[in-house]
Parts: sequence; C-alpha cells; structure tokens
Amino acid sequence: MVESFTDKSRRELERMENLIQNLLKLARLDAGTIELEKAVFSLQSFLEKCIGSFATRAAQEGKSITLQCGDGPMLCLDETWLGEAVGNIIKNALDHTEPGDGIEISCAEAAAATEIIIRDNGAGIHPEDVHHIFKRFYRSRFSKDKQGVGIGLSLSKAIVEKHGGAVTVQSELGRGAEFHLIFPRLTNL
Repeated sequence: MVESFTDKSRRELERMENLIQNLLKLARLDAGTIELEKAVFSLQSFLEKCIGSFATRAAQEGKSITLQCGDGPMLCLDETWLGEAVGNIIKNALDHTEPGDGIEISCAEAAAATEIIIRDNGAGIHPEDVHHIFKRFYRSRFSKDKQGVGIGLSLSKAIVEKHGGAVTVQSELGRGAEFHLIFPRLTNL
C-alpha cells in the first residue's frame, strides 16, 4: 500500500514537472528567446534516437515502433528542439495506440521538402477535433486520455514552425492518425 502510494506520487510529480517544463518551453518560444542551434544531421540517425527513447515504454505496453527512412535525407535544424517536437508526437501516438498495435515512422524527400511521417493505428481523431488539436490546452471531449492537458501537440507545432516547417494531421475514426512534419529541403551541402 505504501509502495503503491509512493509510486503514484512519483508518477504524478514527474507528470507535473513535464507539464511545467513544456509550459516554460512554450513561453520561451512565444517570447522569441529561443536561439536555434542548427546543424546538419542524418534524419535516419535522428529518428533512431527518438525511437530509442520510447523503446522501453513501447515494449512494456506491448506496442511496436518501426522506422523506414533510408540513409539519404539530411536536415539542418536544431536537433534538440526537433527531438522535443517529434517526441511529443510519438508519445501522443503511444498514448492512443492499443497493446499489440504499432506506430510507423517514415521519411520522404521531394524536390523542395523533407517530411517526417508518424502514423499510428489507434482510435483516430474525431472529425470535429482535427482542426483544433494543435491549439493550446485543447482537449477533445472524445479523448480517452485523462492525463493530458493539451500542451504537447501545440508545442510540437510551435517548434516545427520556428524551424520554418509545417505540421499537418490526417485521421479517420477507427483507423488512426498520421502526422506530417514538413521542412524545407536542405540543398548545397
């Protein structure tokens, strides 16, 4: 009983700390005090690191995370901040994916853009919510997630936009959600 209470208290403290940290990050982005430290890096290696930070949780919950990217795509962005944006979307996908299901992460290159695609096969996003999920503190009345406060996706969007990119979502109820993070393609390496 005491151990259970201690574990619950620890988890709640961690959740509150994460919330406060995310609110501070949003405030810094709003204030324009963030100096991005851009560097060229491999998208494949970057995504492998992002997935690695969620591997234990995914395994414990009986969920899989797969990556299809290839060696080619390179980005010139702030790896730490981009990791925050991608991590929030992966966390959200894990929150809404059932045990036995998985998350697919891929990347694509077009003439003018490089894209990261994060796809889950969870419950999907209700049509009335799709246009609101990136708003701060937005919580769907249909969401099963009782812990979230509606900060993670808005933080991800702010970070992607700070890098000159865009984030979009496509979803169908009962078929999951697909997030696209789109960045101007790196040229003249």
